[in-house]
Amino acid sequence: MLNGKLGVGFGTRWRALMVVAAATFAMLWSSAARATITQGDFSVFGFLETREEGRWGEGSSTNNGTLTRVSHTGPLPTAIPGRASTETGGSFDFNHWDLDEMRQLADIRPDYHIVKNYKLLGRLDTIFLKDADAFAFYRPWYDAVGTLKNKGLAETNRDFPNYNHRELQQQYFKDDLHEYYAQLNFTDNFSARIGKQQVIWSEADALSGTEVTNTVDATFHGVYGAESPEDVRKNLQMVKLNYILPDFLKTANNEVEAFWIPGDYQGNGINVMIDPRNPWSVPAPISVPGHQAYNQNGQPFRLQTVPNFGAKNMLAIPGLGFTDLAIIGLTPRPSKSLQNSEFGARYSTLIPIGNGLQTSFIYLFEARDDRSDAASWAGPQTFINALGHFAKGFPKSSVIKVAPGQAIVTGAYVFGFPRPGVLKAGTIVLLSDTDYRRNNFFGLTGTYYDKDLTDIVYRYDVLYEPKFGAVSDPHRVSGATDTERLRFIVAGDRPTYIPWLSKQHTFITAQYTNTWYPDRPPGAQGEAVPGLAAGKLRETSNFAFLAITNWLMNGQLTSTNVVEDDIDDNTGAISSSNVYRYSRNVLFGVNSIWFLGRSGRYTDPFLFSRQSRSNLLEFTLTYEI
Repeated sequence: MLNGKLGVGFGTRWRALMVVAAATFAMLWSSAARATITQGDFSVFGFLETREEGRWGEGSSTNNGTLTRVSHTGPLPTAIPGRASTETGGSFDFNHWDLDEMRQLADIRPDYHIVKNYKLLGRLDTIFLKDADAFAFYRPWYDAVGTLKNKGLAETNRDFPNYNHRELQQQYFKDDLHEYYAQLNFTDNFSARIGKQQVIWSEADALSGTEVTNTVDATFHGVYGAESPEDVRKNLQMVKLNYILPDFLKTANNEVEAFWIPGDYQGNGINVMIDPRNPWSVPAPISVPGHQAYNQNGQPFRLQTVPNFGAKNMLAIPGLGFTDLAIIGLTPRPSKSLQNSEFGARYSTLIPIGNGLQTSFIYLFEARDDRSDAASWAGPQTFINALGHFAKGFPKSSVIKVAPGQAIVTGAYVFGFPRPGVLKAGTIVLLSDTDYRRNNFFGLTGTYYDKDLTDIVYRYDVLYEPKFGAVSDPHRVSGATDTERLRFIVAGDRPTYIPWLSKQHTFITAQYTNTWYPDRPPGAQGEAVPGLAAGKLRETSNFAFLAITNWLMNGQLTSTNVVEDDIDDNTGAISSSNVYRYSRNVLFGVNSIWFLGRSGRYTDPFLFSRQSRSNLLEFTLTYEI
């Protein structure tokens, strides 16, 4: 479950966002070489960096809305709900700029060679352990935006309070021991890695099908800017074993790898920010009648995506006035327990086909792609009326009626008494539960280098998932069902010399991704959680990108430019990442993303349409240690 900062919880996942996140994270960052300080068996490398970023494109209100008013013509006052103003926006709208980032961060990576030639610290005989290293990755940061903007990027008339100290600590400070592990080499063929780490078995350049294990953390930088894939993955505590097999049957590079995660659940594919005050709040759609809600004064505002959300939303109910709206997830995340252990294994080999076909067979048993649904005992929408009765279907232990317009639901506080002049009838509570189950994943990934004809390294990645959860089925009363999912990826990398562009090689990467739901329910939506709609779930969807990297000015300037295309929805993005080495230790960077396509839609499953309403420009200054 994703717990937000709105006083409510969202029990859902944003799988479609991974399309954008994976491609952007993998292609937008040209990592700079890092200096290393070495002292005997101990070394430290890393950098210090400052990042400033602004966003444009989300325009101003067109002032074509109407205010809510109260009519006294009948025996009882009646609310006549207003209409929210529409807003301009899009790639070419420069009416509004926002400062979204003033981040200072450190990247520090110590490495200590503790065992060499069976000697611990050069003195004690380890007998079985031939070689060992202790490694850590510490990545703290502070973002001044939360301090400078008391309400962040919250839109007006949304009842948001200023950040309190706890919220600032949670959203704009991070003391992150990102990775730590011991690398233990028992023989030349057998090794183990124990600690907090990542498992990357996919050979795809981005949007991997088989990269399932490490959840993406998009809560602190969304899908924008200079974060590298390594930085945004949630590392897991695990034990990973590796054994190199001898060559046999004309195969080579045979290797077996397996891991055990002892119940360290860190999320379900991608963790997102849902506090609308935060610049990295996910631009995912919310489905409410008329695509608008009302603040606690009864005045309307646009509500199409999470960044439009209010702190205390109300809906208009004909003949009753207004009701508070709460979206509450009921299911706690899996506990840290051996009973919730996860497992994975990979077998890799080089098959004697052509110049050699490298391939890996992957099996995973992990708590990913759970099924979220409207709480089965409550129904998707339950109205708690003002007369003091319990809502139909609610156990009496779950809902306590306190007063008109206020209800306490187990684990959540709903907003309270009406303000003067506001007709409030009660509360609508949308409940969801999540089945945090462990699913089976089957993968095939590898590379093939065609050096005879094209000089291209071809990459392929295939994922088969028998039970893909949280698919909204209009033919089921409960709303959700499972479906099969297949993802096919083919990519190619080639260095090319283009004299008029660079005196060095230009590195070109192209990738095509197809996702297929062979038994998708007709008319299915992407999510089954009430109040949320990820748009139409296509039976097949297609995504592609082309990336070109150049080393210019005698290698001092590294420039990566990417074109991304959501083929089915005619939306996409153009991004550019540029790093210039000013001196031995100082680097300047400029990153930008320009979203293109139909910006008015809000049900695009890949989120490009809503992202097309804003664009980004980021500057970085890096000092290598």
